[in-house]
Amino acid sequence: MKIAILNNCIPFVSGGAEHLADSLCLKLNQYGHNALVVRIPFAWHPAEKIVEHMLAARLMRLPYVERVIGLKFPAYYVPQDDKVLWLLHQFRQAYDLWGTPYQDIPDTPEGHKIREVIVAADNRYLREARHIYTNSHVTGDRLKKFNGIASEVLYPPLNRSEDFFCASYGDYVFYPGRVTGGKRQALVVEAMKYVKSGVKLVVAGQPERTGDGETIHRIIRENKLESKVDFIPRFITEDEKVLRFADSLACIYTPYDEDSYGYVTLEAYHSRKPLITCDDSGGITILVRDGQTGFVTAPSAQAIAAAMDRLYEDKRMAERMGNAGYDLMMTLGINWNTVIQRLTS
Repeated sequence: MKIAILNNCIPFVSGGAEHLADSLCLKLNQYGHNALVVRIPFAWHPAEKIVEHMLAARLMRLPYVERVIGLKFPAYYVPQDDKVLWLLHQFRQAYDLWGTPYQDIPDTPEGHKIREVIVAADNRYLREARHIYTNSHVTGDRLKKFNGIASEVLYPPLNRSEDFFCASYGDYVFYPGRVTGGKRQALVVEAMKYVKSGVKLVVAGQPERTGDGETIHRIIRENKLESKVDFIPRFITEDEKVLRFADSLACIYTPYDEDSYGYVTLEAYHSRKPLITCDDSGGITILVRDGQTGFVTAPSAQAIAAAMDRLYEDKRMAERMGNAGYDLMMTLGINWNTVIQRLTS
């Protein structure tokens, strides 16, 4: 089958959605299909550009394609007779993030009109899909709540899970991934002011905006955390990431209301490492069981620091939790066989 995977893109910016699109393309080809990724440029600053990009997606046509698999807004608007969605998330700023610090759309008459256009377009065009899968129950619940559309959960696996391994339980907690306000790396860095043990923190990822990186540098500088925090403000290679996981004590992933459990969670558990997250981090709690596979804390610097200290002071507990996380992941059947069968049936 000739399949086009639809995803939006921001030039020179990459994250979990881009990784998933590439992995899905690779696996579809390995399973005998002819697949490619169609990346549609998307910008939401200024907010007026959002509607222009929505229109651009609706005007796009893909000849010679037998099926499209849409992943993200507004790429899933591209018309196609045979369209399946694996919905990673809608434009959340118009939905659950409206009225929060992450709203982005201005709270003006013009901003309200933009929000109305987004919701109306989703209500109409999402129903074109012959089937909608979501990456987690969180995404599916939002779709049902805000748009009245039913869906089915289809968990995303890692592309190369066999690369990850455990070498030791070291002295640092690892936080990889794109650095942005919504991922709250700054909160985790702030937590290092309150740790009482010898635990350290490694944060690695490209800042989404200049200010995101500057905020972390400022917290480190003002609190004299240079000996406790290693901030690597760039994309790290897959090989670097694997080795950082292998020697870490644990992993931490504390986004605000994440749609799914995130690749970071799977990478941690394939490395047999426990995960620290927050009780408002959304879909991550599918895999993080407090006190069993990691810690689910309040979103405060002090609570995060206490969880880090507990793991540092009891590395056997860290090992038990990491192994339990791996076992839970296997029990849930997160694998590519299931994904490919569902998306191509």
